[in-house]
Amino acid sequence: MKSKLLVAFLFIALSFSAFSQRTLKGIVVDSVTLNGIPNVSVRLKNTRFGTITNAQGVFSLRVQETDTLIFTSVGYIRQQAPVILDDEIMFIRLVQEVIMLKEVTVFGRPEALKKELPSLKLKSKSTPWLGAVPNYGGGAAVNLGYFSKAEREKRKLEKLKVELASTQTYVEIVTNPEVKQELMDRFSLSDSTFYKILTHFNEQHREITHSGSQSQILNSLFAFFEAEIRFRRFKK
Repeated sequence: MKSKLLVAFLFIALSFSAFSQRTLKGIVVDSVTLNGIPNVSVRLKNTRFGTITNAQGVFSLRVQETDTLIFTSVGYIRQQAPVILDDEIMFIRLVQEVIMLKEVTVFGRPEALKKELPSLKLKSKSTPWLGAVPNYGGGAAVNLGYFSKAEREKRKLEKLKVELASTQTYVEIVTNPEVKQELMDRFSLSDSTFYKILTHFNEQHREITHSGSQSQILNSLFAFFEAEIRFRRFKK
């Protein structure tokens, strides 16, 4: 009798555990370019279970509400995030890990030698955006057709598609070598400092990154870098 009760209890427990699980889908992108990152390790914390992202940065994994996911990829800072089952799609931004081999001191140029902001010739916007962001630096663009099975997921992805399209001008600017070089020369920046400030700009100025205005993005970007450098020098 006791053995039957034990079997019944285990059956109920396993059934409840299975019921509380669900398949979580998500996208892992670069924090600067917003390109999908392939082959990112997505692992359940304190377990050996996990998966990797596909060529578009997309992953799918069975999770529970109490789980925490750990994201690791070569060249990026390790990140962990709790599972939120209310989210239809998990959106993760990984920050590049820049390792400097040697510190170099660079003296800034006099104010009179500063150049005007770079005048960029960006891609024509006459061609409709087909669901991908510019593929600079070897990143993979997000394939939005991946989640086309359920209507709710379609609506969520359409919203993401619009968001990525609105950042196209910004992505072209921040991945332009002339803009990067001008910012680094003007404010005497190392590679690691440049990407740290750029990440802060992305986090604090979503309305600028999504504006689509080249002049507004450039002016805001250079003003932000100047303010950041002044703040860092004041702290010293």
